[in-house]
Amino acid sequence: LPIGGFYVPFASGGSVDGHTMPDFLTDEVFQKLEDCGINTFAYSEDRWSTGAANGNIVKALELCERHNIGYFVGTYYILAQLGNHTTRFPLEDMDLTGLQKLIDEISDGGKRKSVLGLLANDEPFPHEAENINKYTDAFYRLPNVKEHGYNVYMNALGYWEGKNSFYNNMIDKPMTYDEYMDVYFSAENHVKMLSVTQYPYTSAQTDESQISTMLFSELARYRQYAKKYNVAPWRMLQAGGQWNDEAAWIESVSPYPNEAELLFDVNTSLAFGAKAIQYFPLIQPMHFAYEKGGTYDFTNRNGLIGADGNLTRWYFYAKRANTQVKAVDHVLMKSSSEGILVHGDMPTKYMVTDVDLVGDVILPGSSFRELSSISGDDCFVGCFDYKGGTALYCVNYSRKNKANVDLNFDNTYRYQVVQRGVSADVVGNYVPLILDAGEAALIVLS
Repeated sequence: LPIGGFYVPFASGGSVDGHTMPDFLTDEVFQKLEDCGINTFAYSEDRWSTGAANGNIVKALELCERHNIGYFVGTYYILAQLGNHTTRFPLEDMDLTGLQKLIDEISDGGKRKSVLGLLANDEPFPHEAENINKYTDAFYRLPNVKEHGYNVYMNALGYWEGKNSFYNNMIDKPMTYDEYMDVYFSAENHVKMLSVTQYPYTSAQTDESQISTMLFSELARYRQYAKKYNVAPWRMLQAGGQWNDEAAWIESVSPYPNEAELLFDVNTSLAFGAKAIQYFPLIQPMHFAYEKGGTYDFTNRNGLIGADGNLTRWYFYAKRANTQVKAVDHVLMKSSSEGILVHGDMPTKYMVTDVDLVGDVILPGSSFRELSSISGDDCFVGCFDYKGGTALYCVNYSRKNKANVDLNFDNTYRYQVVQRGVSADVVGNYVPLILDAGEAALIVLS
């Protein structure tokens, strides 16, 4: 299961206002990311230039290979032909004849095993998606792409109600999100994942109703789109907040999300069927650290690693979460999501009563196959078909308190429990679980 991030290590150095800025292309940094469980790089400021030395990217690819990390490479050759939010690149002018040679150059004829594929635009507008579809259609037909299993990565715009006018850019007609998805996946050979940015926490005191609308509703929605277009749902979640895209000198607020909130975000995503976990940002961009008064906040804003090179609180939160992700991915990557069972007052209120989740994500009642009932504290259970058998992912609904939950079966079974990255084989007619705030456990029945 890909565990990655956006804004990946790059060559830096020098100093800013007396702060020595680190070079992120080092074994030390890559080892820290490997230790955290990161195995996928999705976006870098560095771009491959055809025929050039590309020293920074080559170094990054070599470091990735040593540290078991895959890399989606951005290229000037492709990105220049996709347009941007305000400019259309004419479809008829696209020249993809050098695409196979480009891939061979980047991957050194397939020898660089860290190459996962190439990038497309981030959060493309519809006119960009049209160019991207022409690009992916050509990409997936190439012999070297088929031989090495390369892919194209991109992250979609998030859901909107009604029609989006795309800032009245005079290029795109207003359209609904359904129409946007149809354009996004219109190529015969379209991208193989639906990656969407989605941040439910907006302060250290995020309201419960916001989790309902900005997490549960959106996960259900993207699960439905992923099923419709037969692609894998990839979850881009927040490692911090206060993104500061305007590069303003702003005052820091109390850090968010906390450990239990991040665990809950990751585990909820897995319960809804996510096939990848991505953190934004992986490396804090410098302008995300701008602090009111002309100073810098490298510690309390965002990123697994601050712009000064130091590990943040979110690094350690993600490391704990990723320990569980790595321990369950062999099951969840080969499972299909059948839906969610909810148990308790809070999950019922915020996942059923107060919100109408799209599709068939909420299962009726409190049973699924061998699971006859749920008792104990508030929780919800992701139900999966795993190679014809049953897998259950039980998540503590509380982000403040521990939960005691029993999953009761209709008979005695042998089952495997995976919690905190540790697996145990058990025989019994129920599963007693003690879950930390935001924590989850996987149960696989034999």
